[in-house]
Amino acid sequence: MSRTRWVREPTAGTGLTNSVPPLPALEVVYLTDPETLAEVLPPPLSAPPEPRVHVRITDIDLTFGEYRHKELVGYFAVDAVLDGEPGEYPLLIPIDMEPAIAVSRERFGEPKKLAEISLDRYGDRVAGRVTRQGVTFIEITGRVAGTLPTPEPYPARQFWFKFMPAAEGPGFDGDPLLVRLEQTRRPESVERVEGELTLRELASCPVVDLPVRETVSIQWVRRSSENTPKVVGPVDPVAFAPFAAARYH
Repeated sequence: MSRTRWVREPTAGTGLTNSVPPLPALEVVYLTDPETLAEVLPPPLSAPPEPRVHVRITDIDLTFGEYRHKELVGYFAVDAVLDGEPGEYPLLIPIDMEPAIAVSRERFGEPKKLAEISLDRYGDRVAGRVTRQGVTFIEITGRVAGTLPTPEPYPARQFWFKFMPAAEGPGFDGDPLLVRLEQTRRPESVERVEGELTLRELASCPVVDLPVRETVSIQWVRRSSENTPKVVGPVDPVAFAPFAAARYH
């Protein structure tokens, strides 16, 4: 046994919850400019039929015996296609829990950044905000206007890029890896929200570069999920290099 806490035996846990219980979230789907969306997709991802953007704020509040786990997580992603298979490519996953950032980036390639996040519901009034460097760059506000039919469980997919910047200059130490997360999403309830998404300028999180052209939906949902990450394989490091810097701004 180690004499200090600097040395620990590896554990079996992955750091990614394979099964998530029903959690509340405020979600927006909107359409943006097709050319702009296509520009943010690293190869080998390609543009989808519709230029959809997904914005979500989720409240994770779980109790395990006497232990309470509380975090708020944001999500800013675009639709993407890999080898004919649709999925979502998150440009940004803000989170208010600092210890989760490094392991998420290094193990899975999730683009997590520390932020101040809130998600509130008072009666039919809902609001979600993501703030970083003093700027509330994502804000969703509105009023719950009715209950929608609850969908059957459905498959979903995310694409992440796992990489290690080079120690001696530009590029990477080893080829970047494409990671695919396969999900089964299980909605418990869905409510329609009449409201508004506001995106504000922040250089380190340039969400305004994907402008809102048409709002498809705003919803308050409760949903569980089952998650399985898998490495697809290496990607071209030269082609991926222009997309890496935004992860660290």
